[in-house]
Amino acid sequence: MMCSILYNWPMEQLGRQLQKLREERQLSLRSLGELAGVSASAISQMEAGKVSPSIATLEKICNALGVHIASLFDEPQGDQGPILLRTNERRRVYSADSHASIEPLARNFAGKKMQPILISLEPGGVCGEHPYTSAEGEEFAMLIAGTAEFEQQDKRYQLSQGDAVYYDPRQLHNWRNLGQDMAVLLIVVAQ
Repeated sequence: MMCSILYNWPMEQLGRQLQKLREERQLSLRSLGELAGVSASAISQMEAGKVSPSIATLEKICNALGVHIASLFDEPQGDQGPILLRTNERRRVYSADSHASIEPLARNFAGKKMQPILISLEPGGVCGEHPYTSAEGEEFAMLIAGTAEFEQQDKRYQLSQGDAVYYDPRQLHNWRNLGQDMAVLLIVVAQ
């Protein structure tokens, strides 16, 4: 099945990367919280790896930091040739709030212009409790497996396997799995 993933990235590792990005920007927990609309204590718990935030919450924090969510998984090593990322080398983080996992498909490449990610939504899974906005740029999504609902501008669209949507991530949007099987989305963010 498309959804089996061999390698999990611990929430603690994601928390350390989040803290590193915050400190590089010389932001306190409180100031980042105000920019992101997330409490400082929640960010502190995320940095300590003690909570599993929703994908939408991670998006809000990354927007406030001026980075894409995939940056939480990066360890840039400079410009180089093609980067091959094998299935067993992927970093996957599970969000208990969203009932979903996020898996960046490209990392360790400085200056990326695209951010490809896989989002796997369990039945009933949702990227955010409420529609949310993402970073500047454009997004393309293709449903690889299952069925999903895409919401934007108070309109809802039902997608089946193979369907695709191109949209402005700066407008409120959300993804839901209303089906009985895992929904797997390939999302490419162009910056």
